[in-house]
Amino acid sequence: MSRRLVVTADDLGMDAHANEEIVDLLGRGVLTSTTLMTVAPGAADAAARVRAAGLAAPRLHVTLTSARELGPWRPLAADVPTLTDARGRFHVDPGRLAGRASVAEVAREMTAQLAWMHATGLRPGALDSHSGSLYGSRGESMMNTAMTFCAENGLGFRLPRRLPRVLDLGIRGRLRRRYDAGLAAADAHGVPLPQTMIGCWLPGRLIAGYAHLRANVLRKLRDLPDGVSELILHPAPAASVHSLDRAEGRKRVWELRLLRDPLFLRTIRREGISLVPAW
Repeated sequence: MSRRLVVTADDLGMDAHANEEIVDLLGRGVLTSTTLMTVAPGAADAAARVRAAGLAAPRLHVTLTSARELGPWRPLAADVPTLTDARGRFHVDPGRLAGRASVAEVAREMTAQLAWMHATGLRPGALDSHSGSLYGSRGESMMNTAMTFCAENGLGFRLPRRLPRVLDLGIRGRLRRRYDAGLAAADAHGVPLPQTMIGCWLPGRLIAGYAHLRANVLRKLRDLPDGVSELILHPAPAASVHSLDRAEGRKRVWELRLLRDPLFLRTIRREGISLVPAW
């Protein structure tokens, strides 16, 4: 066995400034993957940059909610009223979505977002869930729908076979049953999954500084298990985060700094971790 790692930048498409940084890091081989929000304002810019750089297609970051600080986003599919408010916009609160979203409309919107990527010349190899909407921590679980969709379209899905410790300790009862059912559905459909996921899971307000964030991630790199795992980051430059919550915006800037930090790259090499593009 060997330790392999997908280094992923989530939220490609947020804006042109973040897109530029992410595409540059992909070209340098520091990032090995990214996920594209097709409904975000910078999605078309992101797709154009990826194509121009000759990079592999991003994963589809299925997005069913609006970003609180960035204004309302709208679905790509027509006639999905259980996913939107009275003005046809995605809800900001994932709880509003979870309480009323229909399985059929979620599948319709996933199909529309995948079709958008195909129309831009991008063929993603996997998908995942922005803000965890498909995991169904509240309301109806959409995981079986997502697994069926992935199987039908030859896609992997971001659901770790081994939960990060902070999540493993916190889920029980219905959530534990949903997680176990998701793993079973993935295996039944032959959907590829990562071994585990790592990242700095602390909210921005609890991170004391850049050194704190870096130490948190480096420790997890040293503890990485055998198999293909995924490091999830949300890197963004200062120009992209002025509308975000101050602490969360600062965290994104620090995560971009981490990807350019020689100690981060040395730790990966010293630990004998191979960087790979997919799980």
